[in-house]
Amino acid sequence: MSTPVVREVTIDTPVSRVIEVISDLENTDRWANEAKSAVVKAKDDQGRPTRIVVTLGALTFTTDATYEVAYTDTSVTLTCVDARLIRESTITYTARDEGDDRTRLEMASVMEVTVPGIPRWGLDRAMGSSAEKNLQSIRKDAER
Repeated sequence: MSTPVVREVTIDTPVSRVIEVISDLENTDRWANEAKSAVVKAKDDQGRPTRIVVTLGALTFTTDATYEVAYTDTSVTLTCVDARLIRESTITYTARDEGDDRTRLEMASVMEVTVPGIPRWGLDRAMGSSAEKNLQSIRKDAER
């Protein structure tokens, strides 16, 4: 397993709103840089997606990936369970209350791909750039 790529951002809204934005996985393409579309395959008793198929495009590849989704009051974790070009992918968003309706959001992601010729440093760099863009998009959406 590779070392997680971790990025953080402060968002001027409560934790519940941040988790609400991240949990809107039917519209993941609105804030997830690498997601081109998402289809919800299963939901929990609260109506939140628990299994999604996402069309991802990053670096030099495009693939469909099936993710299982787990929730707590302060986190959302997506774990890839099936993908042609991805060996492993786990993305965890963890929100911490900073008081005064401010949230510190951390995104930690691990990915191993089966695409030949992509060096680890290149994948880590792309993941870091993508994480920064995703967090800024989540912030913009949550602060609306």
